[in-house]
Amino acid sequence: MTVINGVAYSPAVMAMRILDSRRRAGCSHWSRKRNRTAFIFPNNVSGVLFGGYNKRVPRIVIAESKGIPTESMRSKSGSSAFNKSRRGSSSAEGPRKSMDDGVQRKLELFHEGFEGPPLRVLPLGGLGEIGMNCMLIGHYDRYILVDAGLMFPDYDELGVQKVLPDTTVIQRWRNKIEAVVITHGHEDHIGALPWQVIPALDPHTRIFSTSFTMELIKRRLKDFNIHAEGRLNIINISEKFQAGPFEIEAIRVTHSIPDCCGLVLRCKDGIIFHTGDWKIDESPVDGKTFDRSALEKLGKEGITLMMSDSTNILSPGRTTSETDVAEALLRNIAAAKGRVITTQFASNVHRLGSVKAAAELTGRKLVFIGMSLRTYLDAASKAGQAPFDPSTLVKAEDMDAYAPRDLLVVTTGSQAEPRAALNLASFGSSHSLKLNKDDLILYSAKVIPGNDTRVMRMMNRIAGIGSTLMMGRGDNLHTSGHAYRGELEEVLRLVNPQHFLPVHGEFAFLKEHELLAKSTGIRHTTVIKNGEMLGVSPLRNRRVLSNGFSPLGKENLQLMYSDGDKAFGNAEELCIDERMRIALDGIVIASVEIRRHQEDPVDGLLNADTHSQPRLKGRIQITTRCLWIDRGKLSQALRSAAHVALSYCPLNASVSHIQHSISKVLRKVVQKYSNRRPEVVVIVTGDTIEQADSKIKLNLSRKDQRSPQRSPVDVSAQGSLQKYFTKLRTPSITNSAHQFSKTGMSTDDTEVVSHDELRLRRNKKDPSVPRNFSVNASEVISLQNYFLDSDSLTGETAGGQAKSVTNAVDPKGAAPIGVSVNSAKGHKVKSGTPEVSLVASTVDSSVTSKHKEKEYKEVSSRSKALDMSSAVSSPTGKRSRWKENETQKLIELRGQMDSRFRTMRAKKVLWEEISLTLSGYGIDRTPEQCKSCWSSLVKKYESILEGETSKRHWPFLTDMAKIISSHKSGVE
Repeated sequence: MTVINGVAYSPAVMAMRILDSRRRAGCSHWSRKRNRTAFIFPNNVSGVLFGGYNKRVPRIVIAESKGIPTESMRSKSGSSAFNKSRRGSSSAEGPRKSMDDGVQRKLELFHEGFEGPPLRVLPLGGLGEIGMNCMLIGHYDRYILVDAGLMFPDYDELGVQKVLPDTTVIQRWRNKIEAVVITHGHEDHIGALPWQVIPALDPHTRIFSTSFTMELIKRRLKDFNIHAEGRLNIINISEKFQAGPFEIEAIRVTHSIPDCCGLVLRCKDGIIFHTGDWKIDESPVDGKTFDRSALEKLGKEGITLMMSDSTNILSPGRTTSETDVAEALLRNIAAAKGRVITTQFASNVHRLGSVKAAAELTGRKLVFIGMSLRTYLDAASKAGQAPFDPSTLVKAEDMDAYAPRDLLVVTTGSQAEPRAALNLASFGSSHSLKLNKDDLILYSAKVIPGNDTRVMRMMNRIAGIGSTLMMGRGDNLHTSGHAYRGELEEVLRLVNPQHFLPVHGEFAFLKEHELLAKSTGIRHTTVIKNGEMLGVSPLRNRRVLSNGFSPLGKENLQLMYSDGDKAFGNAEELCIDERMRIALDGIVIASVEIRRHQEDPVDGLLNADTHSQPRLKGRIQITTRCLWIDRGKLSQALRSAAHVALSYCPLNASVSHIQHSISKVLRKVVQKYSNRRPEVVVIVTGDTIEQADSKIKLNLSRKDQRSPQRSPVDVSAQGSLQKYFTKLRTPSITNSAHQFSKTGMSTDDTEVVSHDELRLRRNKKDPSVPRNFSVNASEVISLQNYFLDSDSLTGETAGGQAKSVTNAVDPKGAAPIGVSVNSAKGHKVKSGTPEVSLVASTVDSSVTSKHKEKEYKEVSSRSKALDMSSAVSSPTGKRSRWKENETQKLIELRGQMDSRFRTMRAKKVLWEEISLTLSGYGIDRTPEQCKSCWSSLVKKYESILEGETSKRHWPFLTDMAKIISSHKSGVE
């Protein structure tokens, strides 16, 4: 029990009181370690460490120095009032701190609700890249969206025109986002509005921006046929307005576009300052200077969180003024004797004013070539900020009326855009601008990283024409719109925020900006990535500092891509990676037309040795793109490899199996030939297995209908057929003689030859080998199916001749190699082991023609009902139950191959081998049936071992125990 002010409290009640007092007092952290609970309170609240489980002696921890935990306490207790208990001691500050798995799992989802830090920031773009600036800033669960920009593609994003942020969160939180505020009119701040952002927002969400920026937004929405006039609100610099949970004030900053502003967001729990894009220009050409006094007031008021542009953090010193650029332009234009052409960013309306002033001072007429120049100039004119009247410009088609020394041309194409005027002129394909050697080209822009190669190529083409080109920082023809390191440090010291978060730049730029902020004395700084939500604790009063940052969740955002037309989606949907792979490694397209049926069914049996099955044939066409083919040698190698791969596919191979086999081989051939791994596309056409079987059956039935009276088997043909079926391979003549001795038959009546000898005789046109059956293939197939029909094992012919036909297979799992026909005397030849090929005697010559005709009719009727795909063993067929002798034989074969099953990966081949071996014993089972039966046997065995099933009356227990006693699971 614990006694406080004379009142005794039980451990459970005391723990609840402590938790309640901690929450009301703003306790920064609590944790349980060694059955003790530690609490840190401000100094006006009692803090108690209570050992509630083993009643150890409690101790009291009071935060020192105005209720602020010391740095050692903070490292052990955490940096946020929102954080839950953590096991372990030290963890670094900021959202990148290490956490246990439990806390990490909780951060996978964004924090919502009215608990935890009230100020919340969620960047959707702009952190880790240049461009695509888009950020959600909120107070608890009420948010505003600051900027909605796009990004231009990199060199490895082929066929892409624009890169846009992921708006999944905007769609999900559309009821929480109450306003959109735009800082200025560059594409990396407004470009995504019509593409994704406005369609994802609630239809009543308002949009705020300055007048010039609003004109640009209206133009974008009009191009996309989006009507949002009632939602657009123009704001004025230095005026306050209410947007969502914040009272917002726009502060003037200088940039390379008019009406650029920073944002001050005020709420009851703190102040957030977002600088936007900015620089300090002491003497801008429009006279609207950087509002330094407003920042000084903010520093005195106290900023909870500051977010600042980091684009030029690696550039030392300070930027030059736009006035200096205007003087350099005037100096070079006045010194030129011929035509002067300038290129620049179309959005830099201030620079356009400087060029216009230089034209007037030098007596030149100003010409604009490029639609984007007109777009920005018209927007400035409507906003009342145009530096000159657009009607004073000379049209591009009227340039021929003026002497070259009287013209000053402003054109687009500073980044060598494919369709820009200057880039087209460098190729000589522009209709409006033709370059010549007397032209002076002033490059008044900066090469954006990623465009270096194509800009340099454009410059080389211009130099080849003979035009004079001036560019570079030494000529002072351009100045950046983003602050350099000296200006960034000045503003940090001027505002002196409690928390600092660098934005707008590559990740390395953000880390460098963080170091700069720490060097100025800012205590809480951090760097986050897109999709990471950050919370900031409030100012409890003006004498108490904040508790730092709190990570509130994260989400993996996907970049969205547009090809400039209808195609839009993520990288997987637009196949961005695949485009690059094809560009680097090429593509191979194989068109395969397969033929599943045999031209000569007798050839199929003659050419099928004991180690193979009938294989596929087909016509193959190979097409390559973006590959070095070595004057056709690679194409020939690919074609040959494809034919070999197709020949190794069995007749019953599926289309997917054929595609996989051929594509794998083709990829390996290219890799060995040229060390490339191309994309391979295999297109397989031709009949499926079912279609091929149906065609054969249809041909058979049509043949029978056309010739119902004619007997296709005459005496000579029948004799040749019997000779063919008796010339079979046996491992030992002695074994054959032994079999016939048992039945009372003479071995002299039988000729035994190998398959190789049979092929040799046929190649030499041996008359003993039947060759006339290729003429009437359907008839031969009918007879072949009759002899191979398993139902005829015990059947009787009309003349009383019993026939026994059994497929014989090689012990290595080859295809059927022969049949056995009993003699006319009625003796039966039993099929022995698979090693022995069955032998047929000569059919009695006394068989009459009537009997042959009746026999043929029986064969024909049987062939109609016979499924020609029986060799394939279609899985759709009805499965019969396994007999005991069949199961015993399966167990025996599986046991013999157990070591191979353990070592080989391609177990499907082994099951096919077992299936073929079983067929030699008259057991017609597919590989799938064999595998399924074996799985059932293993499960039965395991259930017996576990006592779930009685082992009585199960004859396979001993054999199964021998096979799987060494390993519990025998299912392959």
